[in-house]
Amino acid sequence: MDDLDSVAAAIERRSPNLRPAAPLRVLGRGFRSVAVETASGVVVRTGRSADAADDYAREWRIAPFLSKQLGPIVPAPQWYAAPCDEFPHGALAYPTLPGTTPHWGEHPGTAFIRDLGAFMARLHAIPVLDALDVGVTQVDAYARMLGARDVVMPVLREHLEPARLTRVKIWWHEFASDERMGSPRIAVCHHDLWHDNLLRSDDGRLSGVPDIAHVEVTDPAHDFAAPRYFGDAPMQELIAAYRHAGGRFESDDAHRAQRFFEAREFGGLAWAIEHNDETETADALRKIKACFSV
Repeated sequence: MDDLDSVAAAIERRSPNLRPAAPLRVLGRGFRSVAVETASGVVVRTGRSADAADDYAREWRIAPFLSKQLGPIVPAPQWYAAPCDEFPHGALAYPTLPGTTPHWGEHPGTAFIRDLGAFMARLHAIPVLDALDVGVTQVDAYARMLGARDVVMPVLREHLEPARLTRVKIWWHEFASDERMGSPRIAVCHHDLWHDNLLRSDDGRLSGVPDIAHVEVTDPAHDFAAPRYFGDAPMQELIAAYRHAGGRFESDDAHRAQRFFEAREFGGLAWAIEHNDETETADALRKIKACFSV
């Protein structure tokens, strides 16, 4: 639904408690959702694909538990709409959190990074059995990424010149045969702690982690992949803050985190291919070409 007036009317019909909805302000557009803010100060995410409906149902189920564990930085949803005529792929609403997303590829500030490290340590310390009991799923992040190879390689063969394709094939061989990736460590993980899923307050602190639909029990090293986009110096500060807050991050964890970071663009390409998203496919291909330049 791209007509904001129609979206506002649909929100008010489905949930009168969210009135007034109009005028809506667009906060962002992602793979699965469009996020808007209502005139009454509530964030509503509306689905763009069937995946979003699954995300919202999962978040509605697990968010109260995570909010209790992690505090208001992870908001509990106020309203949920299953797929219906007004919202074919569902909708989810939660309180507006202060702050804005930090810029991609830039240092977000030392205070923010320290807060993020402490948040990650708290997240990874949540009892796994308690999380599983409320519906957080357990996955093998490494095996899932290996599964993306068969999805992306046919497309890469079509779009990469021979020298770059050879480098990609070598990377996949090394990734698939890397014995250090088989870690038994598991923890409750966010899955996608990159800049668009984080909020920074005016005074430079971490003020919100609003997207928790993909929280899962998996290898905690996976959570260190997305923050690498902030740069090398912020990454070192993040690791120090994480350790200071009680988190464990050793040489093997650093190795797996680097590997997961290298694999991120392949994961993005696999998603775009599976969802026939030509724009995202082109963007992922551009990033992969830049990563494997010759």
